[in-house]
Amino acid sequence: MPKIKFDRYRLMELLAPVLGFLASIVVLLIIAGIVGETPGNAIRAILKFTVSNASRLASVFSVAIPLFISGLAVAIAFRAGVFNIGAEGQYFIGGLVGALAGIYLPLPKVIHLPVVVLAAMAGGALWALIPAVLKITKGIHEVISTIMFNNIALALVNYLVNGPLSGRGEQSLEPQTRKILATALFGKLNHWFQAIGLNVPDHVYLDYSLIVAIIMGVLVYILLFRLRFGFEIRAVGTSIDVSRYAGIRVKSVQLGVFLISGAIAGLIGMQEIFAIRGHYTFEIASGLGFDGIAIALIGRNSPIGVIFSAILFAFLKQAGYGLQLYTSVPNSIIYIITGLMIVFIVVINEIVTRYVRALRKKEAA
Repeated sequence: MPKIKFDRYRLMELLAPVLGFLASIVVLLIIAGIVGETPGNAIRAILKFTVSNASRLASVFSVAIPLFISGLAVAIAFRAGVFNIGAEGQYFIGGLVGALAGIYLPLPKVIHLPVVVLAAMAGGALWALIPAVLKITKGIHEVISTIMFNNIALALVNYLVNGPLSGRGEQSLEPQTRKILATALFGKLNHWFQAIGLNVPDHVYLDYSLIVAIIMGVLVYILLFRLRFGFEIRAVGTSIDVSRYAGIRVKSVQLGVFLISGAIAGLIGMQEIFAIRGHYTFEIASGLGFDGIAIALIGRNSPIGVIFSAILFAFLKQAGYGLQLYTSVPNSIIYIITGLMIVFIVVINEIVTRYVRALRKKEAA
């Protein structure tokens, strides 16, 4: 029987996010103590609102769905060395295009559901197209162009939902489109979980967006590690010069991966639009695109790593609500703690990665 080779460096890399999370928990407890809360109460509040029962745990997984899609969109771009910082704008536009398909295309449910998903992907890819073309034709850095396009996207959907696409006859506190047709709405999967003994209450949204997220994760994994184009993506992300020397068309790869990243980003808001709200509004949850950057980095740009990273972020978000509800920690401190957690995880992860890389080079010398 062949012996399994133990790779201590690989283990260190895998444990890096765990170390970062533990360090951030220590910081959280220190800050909680500074504002007058005991560490024990803070920990109990976090556990009570995250893993104390099936409902809380299911809520964490529900929150993780859009975070996973966001991290996946950013991760595949990072794999090719493309810094798509525009996932925020891409999911605003993608969600709007998907919603329009759900409003104005009367189709049977079995057809309507995949149509709205594909429409959202097309909208996200279309919004990523111009920054992608600017990068490969004019050399304009995608960080600058995608950040600008985030602002343009928000302004555009604001105008459209308030004006031409408004579903209301007058201005309101939350302007919105017409209601999405019932055939395009995402049904819940709660009864399937209940059938296998998992008590997921009806108020928790484990819906068809979970299926979309799983399919996207599988497809990205196959693309990256089973197809030639995935090899080219990873090669370009490792070294552009070596890739060119090997005959890889770098610009074509960058354009393709940019569009794929934008298409996946277009799906980030699907849960909120098609399962929770049932209409589109430019006031859908913001910041998910930027969360995807940290999620991708912590997950090491791997579809599998992004799963755990997204769940961690969902846990942190729910933990913040628990602290706010059950302790004396004020709401403003919640955002500071969450931000510090992200910083610690990313920084420690990067330090360990560089340390392992240095050790490997030393051994190879």
